[in-house]
Amino acid sequence: MRGQKDVDRKPSGFAGRNDFVYYNFQISEGSGVPESVEAVPISYMSIAKAKAMPDVFKCIANAKTGVMFNCTAGKDRTGVVSAILLLHAGVCDEDIIENYVLTKEYGKGRLELVHKNFPELDMNIVTPCKMFMEEFLRLFRTEFEDSDTYFRIIGLNDEEIKALRDKL
Repeated sequence: MRGQKDVDRKPSGFAGRNDFVYYNFQISEGSGVPESVEAVPISYMSIAKAKAMPDVFKCIANAKTGVMFNCTAGKDRTGVVSAILLLHAGVCDEDIIENYVLTKEYGKGRLELVHKNFPELDMNIVTPCKMFMEEFLRLFRTEFEDSDTYFRIIGLNDEEIKALRDKL
């Protein structure tokens, strides 16, 4: 779900392999730094409503085998897709939030590099925290109610919605 600049700068190691089907659905929403901590969950909603998001979920639903997905940092666009899939699988909010917050630990080295290279950046905005995912889930339910409704609104059919649930 990386933008063209990211793909050009650092191509995926999976692109062009014969034993791996590689897709990149560019999602520019959520690729920049929000202006404040409060804006992060709103940014996550813009990711959920991104033009290419139906392609991401249809690809997962129609894949013949397992799927791996990522973005650049692995916490925002990837976190939104993961949260929606976990919701669809019936995972409770507390576990979704815990899973998301773990990206802070697993991405610790990347976050340290960001801080070193951009010392003026407010690290509170780019560091995953519980409130970001709590508020995203609240906003998501306010707008879509549940994952089935969300998937229908963005253009998935009943077979694709069921295929996603069956895979999970």
